[in-house]
Amino acid sequence: MTRGRTLEDLAAAGLVADHPHDLRDHSMDWSAPALIAQRTGTARPLPIFVARPRSTEQVTHLLEWANRMKTPVVPFGGGSGVCRAIEPADAVLVDMRSMDKIVEFDEQSRLVTVQAGIMGPILSEELESRGFMLGHEPQSLALSTVGGWIATRACGQLSARYGGIEDLLVGLEAVLPDGRVVRSRVAPRRATGPDVAALMLGSEGTLGIVTEATLRVSPIPEGRADAALTFDHMNEGVAACRALAQSDLRPTMARLYDKEDASIFLRDHEEPPEGPLLLLSFDGFDHDGRARAARELAGGYDADPSFVAHWWAHRNDAVEAYRSLMGGGGLLGPHALIDTIEVVATWSNLRALYHSVKEALASRADIAGCHLSHLYADGACLYFTAASACASDDDALELNRAWWDAAMTATLEAEGSISHHHGIGRTRAQWLPQELNGWFDVLAAVKRAVDPNGIMNPGALGL
Repeated sequence: MTRGRTLEDLAAAGLVADHPHDLRDHSMDWSAPALIAQRTGTARPLPIFVARPRSTEQVTHLLEWANRMKTPVVPFGGGSGVCRAIEPADAVLVDMRSMDKIVEFDEQSRLVTVQAGIMGPILSEELESRGFMLGHEPQSLALSTVGGWIATRACGQLSARYGGIEDLLVGLEAVLPDGRVVRSRVAPRRATGPDVAALMLGSEGTLGIVTEATLRVSPIPEGRADAALTFDHMNEGVAACRALAQSDLRPTMARLYDKEDASIFLRDHEEPPEGPLLLLSFDGFDHDGRARAARELAGGYDADPSFVAHWWAHRNDAVEAYRSLMGGGGLLGPHALIDTIEVVATWSNLRALYHSVKEALASRADIAGCHLSHLYADGACLYFTAASACASDDDALELNRAWWDAAMTATLEAEGSISHHHGIGRTRAQWLPQELNGWFDVLAAVKRAVDPNGIMNPGALGL
């Protein structure tokens, strides 16, 4: 390929698909409004065509062409986002999944460099064959890509020990809207001015396309110890999580379910627990001793450890369950509405945040549950699930808007942050200026400087 080629040239190179099936498959994410539209057969705006580049050079030529033609571009990883970041009306959809190679594995430095379109399971299997793991395991692992994790600033279920994607990312390569390629120098840490490459973290395709990433990896630990505890009240469980997060015990996994969320997650368990439930796992050095110390520190009552084994075996089942129920064939009926809203706050604000968002959702939903996850010394994530059996799909859409409005308003009033790991997309975009305050103007200025023609995923992040 040479610079300046037209759309016809791109198609001749085998990079373009415009069959209706391809266009429909790339027209939406997994957000509740998108799935409601799918089950009703509502026609959705389609991309102009789907491009499947196989190299950074091909991404460069695609963006050069799109920028010259002022044609919008929407990057696509696995399409598993839930915040309406994928709405490619009259845009070129760039499916990155053909860029799925491991470029380099540096065992001495414990680093792996990959193309951004590699899917989670492929990377996990390759690392496991070498005795290593990434430690980044989002619930959407089977459906998502490394580039998608970076673009949404994702966080996996084992973040208490291994961190979020920002903690694992050492360097990246990206293509800017005008076709320029920018690359990070890989080093453990740098004091070389602002980390400009970090702008790609959470950018949701609005500033360019990530094509390559270098990530930290860890040896696969030997052995694991589990613990399960129940509490009389949710505030006791939250206090236990804070004590654990501020200790040196470093759980690999820690999740505190309130009564309603425990009933949702453990609905298929023979003897689901009553009241708040804390699940813990420890791996690595002295995992048994750390688990015993955690039980003593946390207090509460010992519960059946099979609850933890159940979590490991079924932790990602909710992905397909959500898709199935939103298809209209489950217990909630043909007009089902389910959505998840994750927010985050410091420990000093977490109690108010939990109660305000929980009450806002519970008063508008048939069931609303919450679990606390992603522990930090200074705070934690609250992950809410709301579900209702609606009278019609129009009612479901209206109710979904009401849930988001109530939850985002309550979060900002409680001095929490409106997103922990699902990102912004278009669902949260109206609240982002209030969240960022004056920094939103800085973000908009960066967008204008990097993408003056506004071709990159217009509308995401409210840009």
